[in-house]
Amino acid sequence: MKTPDANNAPASIQRRRVLMGLGAAGAALAGSSLSGNVLAAAPAQVTEAPNSDKTEDRNAFHGLHQTGIVNPRPAAGMFVAFDVLAADREDLERLFRTLNERIAFLMTGGPVPDVDPKLPPLDSGILGPVVTPDNLTITVSVGESLFDERFGLTEVKPKRLSRMVGFPNDALEPASCHGDLSIQFCANTADSNIHALRDIVKNLPDLLLVRWKQEGTVPPQAPKKPGQPPESARNFLGFRDGSANPDSNNRKTMNELVWVQPGSDEPAWAA
Repeated sequence: MKTPDANNAPASIQRRRVLMGLGAAGAALAGSSLSGNVLAAAPAQVTEAPNSDKTEDRNAFHGLHQTGIVNPRPAAGMFVAFDVLAADREDLERLFRTLNERIAFLMTGGPVPDVDPKLPPLDSGILGPVVTPDNLTITVSVGESLFDERFGLTEVKPKRLSRMVGFPNDALEPASCHGDLSIQFCANTADSNIHALRDIVKNLPDLLLVRWKQEGTVPPQAPKKPGQPPESARNFLGFRDGSANPDSNNRKTMNELVWVQPGSDEPAWAA
């Protein structure tokens, strides 16, 4: 039996070797091209990555009007009503001064002060050792019941402030209605709202008692065009909420419909 030499090798074997060689060369070229593309694309991917931290969004605490009323729609909101436990006007003043201090800190953000490790911490720790503002706004409002005989404020009660009444077919729960004081919390995340509520309750345990709380969220929507407000959000039934609201960017409209003006028949403190 003869052994075939290289010159007499079948054509199929030779073709197989050629194809294998071409395949190896093609793989090497493809690998080289792919590596080049990856290396070339890497800088572009880095530059296009988001570089803004929404937790650092900050609203000014001081201003002509309270914040949280004409601001753009937040992603997370919470309303909390409180019963005021203050015994006299001195306690009531301490309540509002403390509220002012805590709201200013929460909206500005900053590190949580260190305390003796043997003592309870000053902060709940929800946001970590540094409180980030996270676009937080805190809006305080007073209820009709705060102007009763407890604090001698009857004479300075706003004329148009009245206790909410029920409508036909309402089945209102008394424990979930009214309140001496109401606070609206709005932020980019629900965590920031809960953190702010806990901070206020922790710092005013003898002056405020939570009566009821209602939370809500809405998907954030980008403006359709630069400078154009976003569309009104859809609720869980698919309908748009707020589409008939007045334009909060129109100062004249807000002065007519929302803000109490100096010289009106309302108490001066309300303007």
